[in-house]
Amino acid sequence: HHPDPHFPNATPAAAYPRTGALSARGNMDVDPTTHMAGAGGDDGNEGTILTLKLLIPGTAAGSVIGKGGSTINEFQTQTGARIQLSRNDEVFPGTSDRLVTLGGTATAILGALHLMINKLVADGEGIVAGNPQVKLVLPNASCGCIIGKGGATIRSFVEDSQAEIKLSSQDRMLPGVTDRILTVTGAIEHVLRAVALVATALSEDDGYAQLSQRPSTYASHQGMGMGMDMRGMGGTGGMAGVMAGMGGMGGGMGGGMAGGVPSLMPQASAASVSVTVAVPDEHVGAVLGKGGRTISEIQVVSGVRIKVSNKGDFVEGTKNRKVTLTGSHEGVQIAQYLLAQKLRSSVAPGA
Repeated sequence: HHPDPHFPNATPAAAYPRTGALSARGNMDVDPTTHMAGAGGDDGNEGTILTLKLLIPGTAAGSVIGKGGSTINEFQTQTGARIQLSRNDEVFPGTSDRLVTLGGTATAILGALHLMINKLVADGEGIVAGNPQVKLVLPNASCGCIIGKGGATIRSFVEDSQAEIKLSSQDRMLPGVTDRILTVTGAIEHVLRAVALVATALSEDDGYAQLSQRPSTYASHQGMGMGMDMRGMGGTGGMAGVMAGMGGMGGGMGGGMAGGVPSLMPQASAASVSVTVAVPDEHVGAVLGKGGRTISEIQVVSGVRIKVSNKGDFVEGTKNRKVTLTGSHEGVQIAQYLLAQKLRSSVAPGA
């Protein structure tokens, strides 16, 4: 009973008046903003400028950008939203997805998202089990307003929108990453309604506006280190501050990492540092993983180059192999933390 998901006709600009009626086809008037919480006849959120971040598969970026940026510019002109994509080599840690930042009123953001979903669906991207899927990036500190007491809020969003809504587990957040992923799947009008409800909740959350302006944390495809988006942001802060606290990790591991972690002064992401740690020979297998998988994963997540000394090449006077980590300061600290975790589980598998 859903309309054809392939909407070939771009929605005319007239479909985005400030009241926010989103019509994809004459027979389907979707207006996710009509019943935004607290709207009452006079929409209190109308003028509020919001920032919403979402992920799109790296392969789908071209579809949204268009030739020479034509598509993204057209979407911005039609809706009045600001749309920014992370660079080609900047992906959300643990994924191959690029980050899209939408800025503007709720109506503008939903309009831009609507056009983006239509374009992705038409190009066969961003579809799961036949339905469009949107992955929102939310600061962990703001997730409470989406979950609600005992999960009541997120359940009400599911009932209201009829979309499937899932929040990634807090336990699965990678070191140094302070965001979680909210995945919304369903027919296009259900997805937009769910995003409208989430946007309303976020606009009423005291801390969200400030948190959404933080620089984003990226892992790099080309192993250029965990970096921060510094465009338009004064100074470093952010990631460096989070990671500086990790210096002590990996020390007290029952000799797991003899020599532990040298203390490094936090410095800008661009500077490359090299740190060598000692790993007992019998635990090198845990660092490498089956067929080198563990070490590859750690390199991808942290963006750091990791070199393990050859068999028999030990730190002088010990049976410890040398593991050298090279990359940005933040990336090296993340890699050390992940290595420490792997070693801890191999030293005490039951832990």
